Amino acid sequence: MDVDYKVVIIGAGVVGLAIARALAIKGETSVLIVEKEMGIGQGISSRNSEVIHSGIYYPTDSLKAKYCLASRDRLYAFCRENDVWN
Repeated sequence: MDVDYKVVIIGAGVVGLAIARALAIKGETSVLIVEKEMGIGQGISSRNSEVIHSGIYYPTDSLKAKYCLASRDRLYAFCRENDVWN
């Protein structure tokens, strides 16, 4: 059986699943996620620090600190909107 997909994502880790989610939100339904492990998030994603960075280790006005804060806020908002315990 031949199946064509518009998008093929290699890896079902944090980044691969985030990309798939973003595509789904935009209406893309022809997506295949290819993962070598038996489950999702078992590769590099399983070895991250699992820390929500607040930017305190970077100069206050640095781009890194600003991105840390913005990302933290977006993550907490996502968790609230989707009833995800954090």
